[in-house]
Amino acid sequence: MAELIHELVERIAARAPSATALRHGAARISYAGLAAAAAAVAAALVQSGAGRDERVALCLPACPESVAAMLGASAASCAFVPLDPALDPLRLLAQLRHSGARVLVAGAAQAAALAGLLADCPALRQVVVLGGGQRPARGGTGPRSVGWDDWLAGAGRAAGTAGVPVMPALGALLYQPEAGEPAASAHSPRNLVAGAASTARCLGIGAGDRILAALPLHTDYGLNALLATLAAGATALLDLTPDTAGLARLLERGDATGLSALPATWEALAQMRFGRAADCLRYLASAGGSPGRAAVEALRRALPRTRIHLMYDVGAACRSTSLMPALLDERPGSIGRALPYSDWLVLRADGRECAPGEAGELVQRGPQVTLGYWNDPQRSSLEFRQLPALPGLARGENGRWPGAVARKDMDGYLYLVDARSDTITTGGYRVSPREVEKIVVGTGLVAEAAAVGVAHPVLGQVIAVLATARPGARLDSSILFGACRERLPRHMLPAMVDVRRSPLPRARDGQIDRALLAGELAPLFAEALS
Repeated sequence: MAELIHELVERIAARAPSATALRHGAARISYAGLAAAAAAVAAALVQSGAGRDERVALCLPACPESVAAMLGASAASCAFVPLDPALDPLRLLAQLRHSGARVLVAGAAQAAALAGLLADCPALRQVVVLGGGQRPARGGTGPRSVGWDDWLAGAGRAAGTAGVPVMPALGALLYQPEAGEPAASAHSPRNLVAGAASTARCLGIGAGDRILAALPLHTDYGLNALLATLAAGATALLDLTPDTAGLARLLERGDATGLSALPATWEALAQMRFGRAADCLRYLASAGGSPGRAAVEALRRALPRTRIHLMYDVGAACRSTSLMPALLDERPGSIGRALPYSDWLVLRADGRECAPGEAGELVQRGPQVTLGYWNDPQRSSLEFRQLPALPGLARGENGRWPGAVARKDMDGYLYLVDARSDTITTGGYRVSPREVEKIVVGTGLVAEAAAVGVAHPVLGQVIAVLATARPGARLDSSILFGACRERLPRHMLPAMVDVRRSPLPRARDGQIDRALLAGELAPLFAEALS
């Protein structure tokens, strides 16, 4: 079994070298070609002085070079850090500094936008620029820059410098789409490989499949879908489109056999024509929850021969469980069962497993439990700790406590009873309510604020902000929403803002009682959810 993600590709290349691994426009890259490209990147990284567990930041669109760079970082025993190329330069800079990346591979536009800022990244030693346009100027203390082709050619003159990779502790850092301070989940090589195998098996991806990469590669779901495709020896179609109309046109061609997308995307696609996709699409996956019931039924009617998987998150744990739509009536309220090679336990306070139907703390175990949060030991210690040891073993494995209460039925299907996670999942994004509150209070208009998640039929949850005015401030809901719109990224914007005259309610510990507020707002979309 592969231990590192580049070995997934090497294994297929040895068996079927001419099989197509990637399609990007008119370009076709075979598994042998992708393995060779990854080896070239690995040699270039070693020549650049990048060592084991050092971070390689990738600020690139979905293209063959971005995939080769991820695999090459793995082959060089480095960790890759995919960044959203659409972020503004200051947020990119904050993530670069937070990751401590030694090498940055960026598109020409992103490199030019960052050119005057990179001197503030003390760990960064080299910038590799893909494509035309201006290269970042080298300041007195800034990193040196080189073009992609020159970088690879220089390493080619020292063939074999990459050598045999040693097992790194860190495989990738994935940044969460939040404003405020950067926050990244740390993934081991084992997490990445096991996650790929789990998704490939769950969705039944085979060597003849052509999987449309509709989710950005800097996200957990997008990266996992790509690696699952490569692990199965299938073809990844790197034809990302920014809108659902463009995605529908791609599907109408009848070329893709599989697709993962966010619930909001499926909600929109359910209203469109699938054309030849109805005969070609073998599976679809709704990543991060289920679209509305009406959309699910519309998809089932439009795609009668397509398997539909509803994949749920638990807190910040992606791809936690899966449920087939046929079970929505049989097991109402269930979020499904754990994906292959993973497990979710329901534990009592003393660490023993609950009986079927008994509510307890939901805990993840298995090879997909990530390492924690990068450079944030306090947050990591709250969510990651040792499980009770099995009989005959001295110590237990690490588990993940996302802060949810659940029950499990006799067949292993999970039902959330209560979620205490400090995370709001909206439209596939995971948002920290404390980050929203910090920015709202930072407007200078409010005395206190609370952000809570409210169940929504399309987005999973939406954000509601409740606040009280700062003494002397002229404030109403429209003024506060305008201030939020100026400061918050779109996915963190509240769907509802309520400025209250009386203080926000407090729990026994003196903190704002978010659970009480969430309960008050729960009926907002109850009719649409029923």
